[in-house]
Amino acid sequence: MRIYDSNGYVNIRGILAEGYPFNFLVGGRGTGKTYTSLMVAYQDQIRFMLMRRTQAQADLIGKTEFSPIQPVVNDMGRTQSCKPLSKYTSAIYLDPDAEEPQLAGWTAALSTFSNLRGFDASSVQLIIYDEFIPETHERPIKHEGDAFLNCYETINRNRELQGRPPVQALLLSNANRMDSPILDALGLIP
Repeated sequence: MRIYDSNGYVNIRGILAEGYPFNFLVGGRGTGKTYTSLMVAYQDQIRFMLMRRTQAQADLIGKTEFSPIQPVVNDMGRTQSCKPLSKYTSAIYLDPDAEEPQLAGWTAALSTFSNLRGFDASSVQLIIYDEFIPETHERPIKHEGDAFLNCYETINRNRELQGRPPVQALLLSNANRMDSPILDALGLIP
């Protein structure tokens, strides 16, 4: 598998085709991690949960005007709209002015995800966790690694026991630092 496409962006399709549940993409700024992940999800009609660490970050990307999805849909010649569903999450629709807008995914925050437990996430096929490594000035989330694993379990909910493939997670971050509580919880940092 080639890590990068011919255009220089990350080869998200190739990474997802490998079939691993957890995929960590840590690299330079502007290498297309978020853009390409969202583009592939849209083009391949993969329902996703777009996550950020904090509720303030999730609230921002849950607004149509500030959504990282906007450049993707612009380049595809489509439109999108984010509509709040609750205090903690928004739904993302493609072609919102159509008779039947297409639900593409949802937004959520790791810091408040425990408030969403007990909901049906069976249609989520991909978790896109953007900026999973906190910047040095960001506050830590208590037991952040465990919080992510609980979030994953809530979304994945026994799929393998039902003969279904597990939810895949793309954890994306810039390479400013590597001391991530999630990487630590999974034993990936010596």
